[in-house]
Formats: sequence, structure tokens, C-alpha cells
Amino acid sequence: MAETRDIAERYFRSIERGDVEAALACLAPGAEFTNPLGAMPVPEGVRAMLGGYISAFPDNRFEVKNAIESGEQVMLEGDWVGTHTGPLPLPTGQSVPATGRAVRSPFATVFRVREGRIVSHRSYWDLTGFLAQLGLDK
Repeated sequence: MAETRDIAERYFRSIERGDVEAALACLAPGAEFTNPLGAMPVPEGVRAMLGGYISAFPDNRFEVKNAIESGEQVMLEGDWVGTHTGPLPLPTGQSVPATGRAVRSPFATVFRVREGRIVSHRSYWDLTGFLAQLGLDK
């Protein structure tokens, strides 16, 4: 099922390039999309979230260290890294000014792919550790 992993990695590479529209093109209409912030509607909620992270961490990258594939599913595990050089929008409508701090956040994302598009994206990361690296744990 190399195609399944290829599509998941294409989604990550699009985010690294700052190309939100290319990332969204990897998602099927009505795809399930969840992460530690909750469920995100596709495409508008995901567009806003990805755009915010890309603006705040333009040098972001996914360092995939492990992949497990089974049928139409692939789980990618690794570290997401970046430097906080722009404002980070919060779900409250406020934003966190750039701190200049580097972050490294372990993640695991489970993708389900059908007919060449991601129909389910369930991502898990240490949100508390991420916020602490930005100095926001107080």
C-alpha cells in the first residue's frame, strides 16, 4: 500500500512547503479530521489551522521515524519541529506573539486513504509539552 503512505507524506510535505491548498487537496470532501484541539471541519477549519501553524512556524518539518501500514491505513510517527517566528492564532481568536523558540513535538497521525485521498486524519501530539516549549505553560 505504498500509495497510502505516499499520499500521507505528500500531505506533510505540502505543509512543510507552506502550501495549504495542496495539503487540502490530499483530503477527501467531508473527511474526518481530528487532533488535540478537537474535530476540524474540512476544508475551512483545517485551512485556518494549517495556515496559522505555517505562519507561526514557516520552517516547520515532519521528521517521520516510524510508519505502520495496513490496507487503507497508515500511521506515521515522529517529531514535528519548527521555530516560532510569527504570531500563532489560538482557537479563542487571540494569538501568541512570536517567541523565537524552537519546538520539537512528538506526534502520531493515523490516516485512512480511499481512492487516492485522505478520508480520515487522526493526529495526536503532546499539546502540553508544545505549549511549555513556547513558555505558555504558566
